[in-house]
This record gives sequence, structure tokens and C-alpha cells, in this order.
Amino acid sequence: MKTKYINSVLLAVGMLFSMSVFGQEQTVLVDSAQACVERNDFAQAAEYLKRAIEADPTAERNVLLFINLGSVQRQQGLLKEAVETYSLALNFKPHAMPVLLARAATYLELGVEDKAYVDYCNVLDQDITNKEALSFRAFIAMRQHAYDVARADYERLLDQDAKDPGARMGLALLNQKQGRLNEATEQLARLIADWPKEPAYYLARADVLADRKLYDLALLDYESAIGLNPDDPYAYIARAEMYLQMKHRKKQARKDLDMAVFLGASKAELNDLYIQTR
Repeated sequence: MKTKYINSVLLAVGMLFSMSVFGQEQTVLVDSAQACVERNDFAQAAEYLKRAIEADPTAERNVLLFINLGSVQRQQGLLKEAVETYSLALNFKPHAMPVLLARAATYLELGVEDKAYVDYCNVLDQDITNKEALSFRAFIAMRQHAYDVARADYERLLDQDAKDPGARMGLALLNQKQGRLNEATEQLARLIADWPKEPAYYLARADVLADRKLYDLALLDYESAIGLNPDDPYAYIARAEMYLQMKHRKKQARKDLDMAVFLGASKAELNDLYIQTR
């Protein structure tokens, strides 16, 4: 998916070259970078893009080259370098929404939520209907307990598309966090009705039902989720956590933890839960 995105960006730049926006040397270098991307040689692609920028380093039109370079660096896993590259692009065009969105996404990958939040706010200052910015700002706001902001963003998303599953799920989780458990249960039930083959919705409702201490109903949802995706270790961990809230269910909890480890979860990270099963 990332490769496809990078190719599309490079092709867009190539179209500009064909209109003689850039010099011949830069055109040749970007064509070479594109060829490298197509064979997954991202390190060499980055080198060609850097050389293309260096060919005319102060030109405002280089913003497209910086966007491409940042995308290639993300593909390499060089997230800090990508942030720096996107920041250079914003020096040329401070309000460029594609660059702000790309940098915000990279900040999120780095776990720097505060800076991602600022970039999403800057996008929304220009376009309050931008779905990507609304979705991720709501996600960050909810994590930071800015519930009013999260609710407003999810509601804006639903104003654009009342069926938006991400916004509906986000609003349900927000209601759970705010203790509006009946409302969250009803919202998740509607999601399940619309997408009965999506295990994430069953897991989310099971978590809400467990908060309501409706353990038997929660177990049914965990069974449904596991039936739909039996190789998900986190479903077993979630059910184990619920078993530990119940009386005389430590053996079942340990069995689920063992299954999660078998499926790839880290036993060391589950140590606290294992201790509770003794």
C-alpha cells in the first residue's frame, strides 16, 4: 500500500516535469528515483531525490520533491528523518495540507501525539470537513481526555456520513470512557447489525458489557469475535482480563493467556496477568 502511494506521488511530480516546471537534471533524477521505488530500492530512491533537491535547493517548487522524499523515508522506517523532510517542505508552503497530513501521520507513528494534534488542527483551520484530520484529532483528543473536542469531531464526521464506521466506533468508545455504557452498547449493537462479520465490534461491545458486569453476554461476544478471527491474540487477552474480574475463572484466564502467547503475544508483557491467575 505504501509503495502504491509513493509511486502515485512520483508520477504526479513526473507530470509536472513534463510541463517543463523543473529542469532537465531534476527530471532525470526523479525518473531514476521512481524506477528505484518500483523495484523497492528505497534507499537509492532517497539519494536520487536528495540530489534533485540539491540541484536547485532554494526553489519553492521543490516542495513536491520534499513530499516524495518524506514518503520514501517513511517507507524505509526513517520516521524522524521524514518529519524533518516534511518540515522543510512546510518552510516553502506553511499551509500545504497534504504535507501537514503526512507529517501528522508520521508524528503519530513516532508516538508524538501533541505535535500530530497541532498539525491536524492546522489542517482543520483550513478545511473543517477534512475526514482524515477529524478522525485522527478525535482519536488523539480522546486519548488525552479532551472529550468535548473528540465528540465534536466525531459528530462532524457523522454529519458528513451517518454510516461512517470509524466515527461510529469512536463515538461508542468515547461514550464508554465517559460512563455512558448503555448508549455505547446500543451504538455497538447497531454497528454489529450493519457489519456482522467484523470481530472488532464484538470485542468492543464485550468490553462495554464487562464494564456493566454483564459477563455472560460479554462472553458471547468474545466467542463471536474469536470465531470470526481465531488467530487474534488480543481477543484472548481481553477475555482473560474479564475472566480475572469474575470469581473462580483463573484457570480459564490462564488458558486464554497461554493461547495468546501461542499466537505471538509476549509472555513477558503479560506477566502481571499471569500473576493474577495463581
